[in-house]
Amino acid sequence: MRDYALLASVIVAFGAPALLARGWWTLHSVESHIRFLDVVIGPAALGLVAGRGITLMIDDRRALLRLSDVLVIRSGVEFWPALAAAAGLAAWNARRDGVRPSVRLAELAPLAMVGYATYEASCVWRDGCFGPESPIGLYPEGITTRMLPIGILVGASVVVAASVLRRVAFRVSPPALLLGAVGSVAGFRAVASFWLPYLGDGLTRQHRTSIAIASAATVALGVMELVRLSRRRSLRVAVEVRR
Repeated sequence: MRDYALLASVIVAFGAPALLARGWWTLHSVESHIRFLDVVIGPAALGLVAGRGITLMIDDRRALLRLSDVLVIRSGVEFWPALAAAAGLAAWNARRDGVRPSVRLAELAPLAMVGYATYEASCVWRDGCFGPESPIGLYPEGITTRMLPIGILVGASVVVAASVLRRVAFRVSPPALLLGAVGSVAGFRAVASFWLPYLGDGLTRQHRTSIAIASAATVALGVMELVRLSRRRSLRVAVEVRR
């Protein structure tokens, strides 16, 4: 069975940042003839394979031996392992091109966030946008209750965060920008998960992971800021001593 809704979501998730990279958010760490899709297709494919494989290893290892089960992407892809695998390959490609990996990843991060945001917002035609009951919202397919479309809200929030990071990119270090990107996406995912339907009484694995990553990114950013301020203070003292 062909899943045209999922296919359309993937197309717009790659198409939106690709168009953005051609018109406004130009890539500077690659040669002029290289496009956004040329840079991300390979890492994205690796991330998808890695994320799907880890999901099956956790849920049902026997399914790894059945190609039909492996290809059912809708049944689950571990988001953060997939992202880590994709980022790892993108970093390796950058080093091969003679570019600092952190610089390449920091440049790709806002565009990747737009792609993720577009995918989340495409819940409108993919699954229906679920959320808490609300007087303002949408009716997911097969549901008679109006719900606040969490997927659309997450998508809009991530686009805003990506725009802010892109705007301040020249003021902060690439590692700080990367931590900001990861932390913001993890934070939005963690908050959204409280209102999305799930089975069981406790937090889901994906929810717990997003909370942990958002917390770790926040702490790392705080440590980086303290180190930066300490260095500035030391430099100021050294200058005053020389005077």
